[in-house]
Amino acid sequence: MSENTLKAEIEKGISRMQTLRDEVRVRLHLAGMDAKEEWDKLEPSLVDIERKAEDFTDATRRAVEDALKRLSALRSKLS
Repeated sequence: MSENTLKAEIEKGISRMQTLRDEVRVRLHLAGMDAKEEWDKLEPSLVDIERKAEDFTDATRRAVEDALKRLSALRSKLS
């Protein structure tokens, strides 16, 4: 995978992650304690991934993909 392709994938993933994070924050206002506890565990890793996103590596891409899955699952629980 070329560096430009990898960079584009990571940037796209970070953008999607930020959108999902914002949606989850809004829905958490209406959620129960279990969801809030799950969010409290997930949110710090999102910040860390965003910092690491400047390193365009396969490991970063995988971390972004994993975060997107976890955020999507949490958002689904909050629907």
